[in-house]
Amino acid sequence: MEASGVQTVARALSVLDCFRDGAERGVSEVARQQGLAVSTTHRLLTALVQAGFLDKSEDSGRYRMGGALAGYGQIAYRQHRIYLAEPALEQLAATTGASVSIALRHSIHAVLLATSRWRDTDGHRLQGVRLPLHASALGKTLLAWNDTGDAELAALPYDEGTARSVSTPAELRRELVRTRERGYAYNDEELDPGFRTLAVPILTPGAPCRFALGLRGTTTLMIPERLPFLVDLAKITAADIAARFAAAD
Repeated sequence: MEASGVQTVARALSVLDCFRDGAERGVSEVARQQGLAVSTTHRLLTALVQAGFLDKSEDSGRYRMGGALAGYGQIAYRQHRIYLAEPALEQLAATTGASVSIALRHSIHAVLLATSRWRDTDGHRLQGVRLPLHASALGKTLLAWNDTGDAELAALPYDEGTARSVSTPAELRRELVRTRERGYAYNDEELDPGFRTLAVPILTPGAPCRFALGLRGTTTLMIPERLPFLVDLAKITAADIAARFAAAD
């Protein structure tokens, strides 16, 4: 593929990334966010609509995620056998009142593969599907239980998150050491004010850590006094999910 074609594909994927939070956006908004001309943005959006990756509202003229991506999501869901973990996620959510998720690492993000049904702690708020590694408990888990080099930490964008999140590679390295020592990762309003998350690795003997299990709830639910209890339940659930995955191999 010629350089111009590669650039067009990269731009189209970058435009598609503007819709990862589930919101609708207009041409001008996407153009400003991407630093592109409106005419160029319109052509890219039109191509993405034709491919089924985006839908265009006939009423508002704004764009949103398209149905084609749901098909790709289902393929990933089956390939990673996440359906095996869902009963355990729901049981843990019902027991704790927290929102429970399973995630893997993709580049600089932890990507949620499945989340328990919405709980009172979340209401109708949509948690992001991709979370920054440095500012999320799931991301810290995936970094801490893998051989993560200093160059990888230095390459992470530290501008995401809140004022409570780590802001340098050295600070993150210290946090990862603490995470391994205590056996779980913790996010204390570092990504979303008013919410805390703890996460543990889903470990398979002799294999690297591919998945992490997280519990997310409000600060009133995830009080420090409850953390030992929640961590114990999370570790039990993670071991159960690991056994389900191993049995399916």
